[in-house]
Amino acid sequence: MQHRIDRPHRVHLPFACSPAGLLVGCFLGLLTAGCGSKDSNEASTSGGVTLGKKMNVLVVTLDTTRADRLSCYGGKPGLTPTLDALAADGSRFERAISTAGITPMSHSSILTGLNNYKHGMRVFYSDVVSHRLKDSVDTLPEILKANGYKTAARVSSYPVSEEYNLHQGFDSFDAGIATDELDLTEQQRHETSWDQSGKSSTQRRGDFTTDGALEWLDKEGKDGPWCMWLHMFDVHDYSLVPPAEFMKGYGIEYPDPESVRGGAKLLEWREKMYDPELAFMDMQIRRVVQWLEENGQMDNTIIVVTADHGQGLSEGMKNQGWMKHRLLYEWSVHVPLIIRIPGFGAATVVPDQVRTIDIVPTLLEALEVPLRQAIEGESVLDLIRGQRESSPRIAYADALNDYDTHSPGAQKLPVGQADNLYMACDGRWKLIYHERNPRLSELYDLVKDPEEIQNLYAEDHPEAMRLQEFLDEREVTKVELPDGKSSGPSAARLEALGYGGGNDPDRDEKPK
Repeated sequence: MQHRIDRPHRVHLPFACSPAGLLVGCFLGLLTAGCGSKDSNEASTSGGVTLGKKMNVLVVTLDTTRADRLSCYGGKPGLTPTLDALAADGSRFERAISTAGITPMSHSSILTGLNNYKHGMRVFYSDVVSHRLKDSVDTLPEILKANGYKTAARVSSYPVSEEYNLHQGFDSFDAGIATDELDLTEQQRHETSWDQSGKSSTQRRGDFTTDGALEWLDKEGKDGPWCMWLHMFDVHDYSLVPPAEFMKGYGIEYPDPESVRGGAKLLEWREKMYDPELAFMDMQIRRVVQWLEENGQMDNTIIVVTADHGQGLSEGMKNQGWMKHRLLYEWSVHVPLIIRIPGFGAATVVPDQVRTIDIVPTLLEALEVPLRQAIEGESVLDLIRGQRESSPRIAYADALNDYDTHSPGAQKLPVGQADNLYMACDGRWKLIYHERNPRLSELYDLVKDPEEIQNLYAEDHPEAMRLQEFLDEREVTKVELPDGKSSGPSAARLEALGYGGGNDPDRDEKPK
């Protein structure tokens, strides 16, 4: 693997920690300055954006990435200069909410504009509930492909692979792993740790994925329009890690894997590795941005950067007893969202709550491409223009831990979380409804209690009732069975209310 270290554009000392790194944002800002030249014969214009023009679309998803760790969201200065530059040249959304704390479900929503109960992806794996994106659902690449776009995806781990039908609509799709060798009936274990090779049976490092993206762009991207999805997995864990040379700039020397055992050490190293691996992903995005500029594509490419979910880390462990993701607390579902449309909305910060389901309709409106099916997401172009909404967008998320055979279960999850969880949040008030045990449901006032410490839930609390009505109207507890039948509208909710017998709040039994 020596050739990977010798190539200076791929791996070198971390620019984010050096004076040069602090200049990257300025450098990219200069590169992108003046974007938005319009061809009046090709498209109409509105608010500075060239609507209807067949611009390229680059969607970057950063797995397991908390919004608050990016520099432009208040994280360490200089850590993510590429993303900071894109935010400065585009629009940054202070409060974007994903539909799940788990990868396949959340990415299905990003690619379709639908919540989980609509697109059909509900769990990692289950004999009871669907774990594949419905064929009948329109995806962004399918819509754009029908409008003359080339479509490609380069992703980095099995949870976004063909096994979950997330390749739907892509002319070229590569996860970098042998998915036919996976057995999804069991949780896939990342068999390596502190591995600098860049590839394993379950994932690949961001520079390898970016290599694949640039190879496709060199071959197909110079003659657009095209749509590319680029996904990186690096901060998810430390089974694959950046080269030691890169990490030295952060004062990190890799430990003996045997010395990192047990909860305290695990959390310490997850926290220690998180920011450097985020900087490593930022470096890979910079390579793609440089390709766009060098090939004259920056003026004609919409760039969206978001995440599928966050990570608990020390905050989650301290406040809710969980360092990973999966659950529906803010550290899991509050994600970054940056949208850069050439010539439109530069240096805009949007305070309103939006959802990752709003990405698809926003892109389609900017391109003047019509929908072929009804979706739940709404465009955010008016918010970028500065228009405020009269009522907040309610964000939905779920975690069907009682159905998912990959769920850690009651023995590991915090008390009460081994349940089917459904969230409705208007930006201030947040309800997490526990289907099997409603008495354990949670209600938080995020303005007064942003760390979600004080549970205000009561069945007759007016805010809980209002958000519960949102969930009930959408029959979110209704699940599709393998034979195509349905559990019936809110059947599980009726059972939880006592009409089908009681349930122990922390049982690990799976429904039959």
